Amino acid sequence: MAEVTSCKRKRGPSACLCSVACKKLKMNGELLQDEDTPRLSRPDDQLCEKISLRDVSELLQYITLRKHHDVKKPSWCRLHQEDRVEKVHVAVLEGVAQLHFYTHYSQFRHLCSKYTTRCTLAPSSGNLLSELFDSELSAPDGSAVSGSEHHAAPPTAGVGWHPVVQRYGVRRKGLSSYLLTEQERMKKKFPVKGGRGFESFVCTQADDHVTDSSPLYGVDCEMCVTQEGPELTRVAVVTSSGQCVLDELVKPFNRIINYCTRFSGITGSMLKNVTTRLRDVQKKLVALLPQNAVLVGHSLDHDLHALRLIHPHVIDTSLLYCKEFGQKFKLKQLAQVILKREIQSEQRRGHDPCEDARAALDLAHYFITKGPRQVVECHLQDLWGVESVPVNGALNGPVKTHPTSSLVFGHALRKAGLPALFLGQSDVLNSVSSNQLWHRPYCNSDKECVCVFQRVYQSYTLSLIKLSSLSEDLRKNPAAETHMLQQMALRLKLMCVVFVGPLPNTYTEKNVRTLLKPYGTLCSVRLLHSTHSLHAVVGFQHLEGAQLALQSLTNLQVNDTMVKLQRPVSELTLDLEASLAELQNDIHNRHMIYVSGLSRQHHNHGDLQKAFSAFGPISDITPAKGSGKRQRHARIKFVNPDSVHTALDSVVQLGNRKLNVCRALTPPHMHSWRHTNPVTVETNGEAAGMEERTINEEAGPAGLTCAQDGGMQRVMRALDRKVGKMFRALERYTLSIVILPGSIRDNTEYPGLCFIQVKQV
Repeated sequence: MAEVTSCKRKRGPSACLCSVACKKLKMNGELLQDEDTPRLSRPDDQLCEKISLRDVSELLQYITLRKHHDVKKPSWCRLHQEDRVEKVHVAVLEGVAQLHFYTHYSQFRHLCSKYTTRCTLAPSSGNLLSELFDSELSAPDGSAVSGSEHHAAPPTAGVGWHPVVQRYGVRRKGLSSYLLTEQERMKKKFPVKGGRGFESFVCTQADDHVTDSSPLYGVDCEMCVTQEGPELTRVAVVTSSGQCVLDELVKPFNRIINYCTRFSGITGSMLKNVTTRLRDVQKKLVALLPQNAVLVGHSLDHDLHALRLIHPHVIDTSLLYCKEFGQKFKLKQLAQVILKREIQSEQRRGHDPCEDARAALDLAHYFITKGPRQVVECHLQDLWGVESVPVNGALNGPVKTHPTSSLVFGHALRKAGLPALFLGQSDVLNSVSSNQLWHRPYCNSDKECVCVFQRVYQSYTLSLIKLSSLSEDLRKNPAAETHMLQQMALRLKLMCVVFVGPLPNTYTEKNVRTLLKPYGTLCSVRLLHSTHSLHAVVGFQHLEGAQLALQSLTNLQVNDTMVKLQRPVSELTLDLEASLAELQNDIHNRHMIYVSGLSRQHHNHGDLQKAFSAFGPISDITPAKGSGKRQRHARIKFVNPDSVHTALDSVVQLGNRKLNVCRALTPPHMHSWRHTNPVTVETNGEAAGMEERTINEEAGPAGLTCAQDGGMQRVMRALDRKVGKMFRALERYTLSIVILPGSIRDNTEYPGLCFIQVKQV
């Protein structure tokens, strides 16, 4: 074993203590305070491997469907204490790539600090949402999960298996049999008296004397989006005879940011002179409804929330005409199939609440009059899409079930009765086969999306929000996008470049390599003979190599020539020192150091472990990618970030060789800052000079870059603030995923990023 020395006295932690500390590691090096805390981690040896949208889809499938299907467990990551994670939130920052994040690193305060798992994402060549939610479910053995697995109609005959029959039986009953019980209303999130969060709601004067002859009242509301979330703008009440007894426009107290005219039909001019407020409508409803009144509506819980009203006697037609595992039909579809009536016409601007309330009331009348058995038998095929041939009207006829087919993720969510929320542009889900299965409140800006999300996401197992600020700006100038990507890629490459000189005139490329290779792997060396004296442009593969060379080779004298090392000075690198200081404090780099100068004899794991464990427990030692078989450079991850400071203040030797040490600047998920193009070792010649010549050319007009960059920073900062707001709103133990999709432009791949974190508090 080689001799290992250090200028600082070893603190000598025992192997046992080191082992215990390493067992308490959090992903990416943070120390765990609670072993029972749910979290996600990746194996250290896979941190540099790209993940795909299929990998992300497998993680989403496993979290949301593991209790409903035997789905494949993701192999690219590990979810600790997974039983505590019940909900998933996905945010897609459309048009944003990994280049945007690291070029404008200082603008992403929330993404940098809140998400401890960061993975390079292969850009999608097609539709991102389709790749996520149209993917087939994978069984643990890798095969596709059948659409009929777990959920096919049982072999029993007739319609006895049907969810409506199983819930309500086969006999015709009075209306009181279809009222929701208090437990059902609580489970379905209806406002209930004494319930948490409903203290300010108004209670009607209802009593318990509800019979099969009690009066029915259809209710429907239209909402807008204010700065506080969805609020009431119109309410309609219809009697069992079809008479509309209340149709009021309501003016919210809070400022309206979206009238949702497409759905509500409400415009600013309609509410301009309206003085009716929510409390006025509440008083009218309390006075209008008899004590034994039964309210009927479709998804009536939303209407009662908008009215801030508590009424105990309700019938919800979305629950009467139920599908497997709590799935719901839309009111428009039920009216068309059951009532043969066209409502919510595309030609009309917005919904008519009187029409919708009347449709819900008629659907309830139909169900009560016919009974569950006859409703199912009459509409088994045209509504539920199942063929059945009863024998003499009995429930023992043969049933033809759907053929076995692979189950798509989006459809599996609904089959499992798991509600899904999408917020973003209204048409982006149209290419997804399960687009009709999502709840999609209308939003026409990122700000509205976040506002609505904060108000309603708690009701959904899976929520997806697509922020389009950047892509909307880029659509106005498509040519600028490719130019900006090239500029950002060039800036990251220039971080790894140093100018060396003046050099003795006798110096060759080999001499330059010999001088600089102890600090890092070299990608290119080019001698500049056109300058007054000989200089060289050197490209390192790793940013740390360039940083070490600049730190170590100060006041360097070669053959009576004072040699200086400096970074290229251009418009793209003026703020480089500030960027490097921020990267040193990145959550993924706080525990990491970069070590270079290893010899052929002293590069093994044991020697490094012995040398650097003097500064504290070590969790991982990995050779720097691209350092070759000799592994002249390595990254060391400590358990405690204080160990990094101690190591940097120390002089470490292996044998008689002094090691060069600096802070890690490259996050573990990246091979190199030059990853956008293949890395090659170039020599003198035209090919070798192509990249360096762009230092002066800057790949385009400088004025265009400056104009775009200022606006780009504002867009990035605004997107990050929205991510922060959504993260703060999440419930504890929600899995949060932020996707920067990346892109493919002119046959060049610009990778994305995937941020993952389980909300802790």
